[in-house]
Amino acid sequence: MAIMRPVLRRVMHVLFVLCCGFKVGSAQTVTLGVLEDVRGADAGEPNSHKVRVLFKKNVDHWEAFPSNCPDQGCLKTVSSKYPREVVWTVAFDGRDIGRITGRTPKEFHFYSHVGLQEVISAGPVPTVGKRSAEYGGSTDASVYRPLVAISQPFFEDPDSWKVSQVSSGLITLLRKQFRKQYPKLCRASKQDEDKLEPFSYHDEDVSLAKSYASKKGWRAARLHLAEAIACDDVEAGFEIDDPWFVITPKEAVQYLDAGMWLVDAGDYDNDGKSEVLFSINRYNIGGYELFYDDFKRRATFEFNYH
Repeated sequence: MAIMRPVLRRVMHVLFVLCCGFKVGSAQTVTLGVLEDVRGADAGEPNSHKVRVLFKKNVDHWEAFPSNCPDQGCLKTVSSKYPREVVWTVAFDGRDIGRITGRTPKEFHFYSHVGLQEVISAGPVPTVGKRSAEYGGSTDASVYRPLVAISQPFFEDPDSWKVSQVSSGLITLLRKQFRKQYPKLCRASKQDEDKLEPFSYHDEDVSLAKSYASKKGWRAARLHLAEAIACDDVEAGFEIDDPWFVITPKEAVQYLDAGMWLVDAGDYDNDGKSEVLFSINRYNIGGYELFYDDFKRRATFEFNYH
């Protein structure tokens, strides 16, 4: 038995590598980013295309690269934790629309530039549509729509997420969950805009701003209520960010997050199920949130503008 133990350990090790090694190795090589149209840092400086490196797949979970730098010292050193150079597949709506190469600089000069790679490949950079302030975040800059960039050619959307309508019955469920998420709201006082007063609203005041559905029966919806302010907001005048809710195929409704918009969906780790990527658009906060595993898990890449 003493002679067999080392042999058995070696056999078990080989079996582990054969069974699991490929899966682990391939997962670790998948990096997800976004091709952005970045506004010039100074007045008169033109926009430039850059790839923001966001997430990497580690075995069974997505992990965000370090993003929320607290000081200039972090900006000077954190780039060492990013991949030096990546050849990206750019995708939109489950389609391959081009290839580009990005290179990480030695340091990032602005908090909002954390994770941004310079595009060093020759040729045109893929874009979709026209520039719009809708994609500029809290800067309100007019830029092209962000596009998914993936280090492996995993861009198809097997769940087939599309813009979709929501039935009146589901809207009722969404409004009920909205009240549960925000049991107490206020609004700016009519007599003194620097003060808040309780805000009583009707269900029909909560409108459906945007909704998507997958072929597997999942839905994601963004709701809007004008004038609504969190009652603990010490600075009156900042309305709550539009919240997102997800509806399961069994019509259970759960809150996702607020202050974001849906960028794209795709099977970015090639596991047969789509991930859903949102862009964060909150006051002085930008970044991205990646939802996966039927919205049970998420990874967040978040930064401040200043």
